[in-house]
Amino acid sequence: MIRSNSHKQQLIRWFFGVALAALAGIAQAENAKPVTIGWVNWADAEITTKLAKLALEDQLKQPVKLVMADIGIQFQAMSTGKVDMIPMAWLTYSHKPFWDKYQAKLEDLGVIYEGRLGIVVPAEIPEREVKSIEDLNKPEVREKFGGKILTSEVGNGQYKTATRAIAEYKLEGYKLVASSETGMLNEFDRNLKRGQWPLLNAWSPHWMFSTWSLRYLDDPKEVYGKAEQIHAVGRKGFTKDFPQVATFFSHYKIPMRDLEGMMKKARETSSDQVVAEYYAENKQKIAEMFKADVVQSTAQQP
Repeated sequence: MIRSNSHKQQLIRWFFGVALAALAGIAQAENAKPVTIGWVNWADAEITTKLAKLALEDQLKQPVKLVMADIGIQFQAMSTGKVDMIPMAWLTYSHKPFWDKYQAKLEDLGVIYEGRLGIVVPAEIPEREVKSIEDLNKPEVREKFGGKILTSEVGNGQYKTATRAIAEYKLEGYKLVASSETGMLNEFDRNLKRGQWPLLNAWSPHWMFSTWSLRYLDDPKEVYGKAEQIHAVGRKGFTKDFPQVATFFSHYKIPMRDLEGMMKKARETSSDQVVAEYYAENKQKIAEMFKADVVQSTAQQP
């Protein structure tokens, strides 16, 4: 009888211990420190960020908080620790000034995909008339384009590069017509439908290349540079604080065709739906991005 009571007491203690451990595990999960990811309201950045969020929450059960702001604000926020990381830093050219300014307080987590910047025209415009940015100085070409270059928000890296291009190529009679990304592309589409020649200060990856047949103008002075590398960048100490998240971002890769396809499809449905479908179809491939043993980051110069 004594042995029976002792056995019961042992069972009670065991169950009590299991219950406490379970409750502790739940509390730990609920109180896990969220990783704050900044993003900019660009079509590629939205897809990239939301796909990463879904993967982190599913694979690591890692809480994620998204914060949207302009790119300059994101770099400043990372330098002060208000944002943990961003997955859309064009470090090769466009955002290099931000990197140069804040790099002592940042970590380069690696390249996610490559892109390009430049001035594009509809592919139907003959190359014999307009092949290079230099050709925009031809009086008859300037007239057909109406002296306008459609661009995105004033002050961002793309806008500043276009300003340099106008100066370097001495594009007299041209002005930048700035708007939101949506406004810029709506105006581009209206010009096409009116039979007018539109000039667009563009970048890829972007769904515009899946929607219209476009070509970049040659840039012999390389004002826009060559290929751009889009990096994941974190605040100083990010890898130490979130080692598994850093491992993921150091190996996070999205094929260009997949990214532009998702961007285009998102316009017909939603970015959330497209990301969910893509993740479901590529879950095993994305899971492999969490398995690397070593993260090479810690504030490397791009």
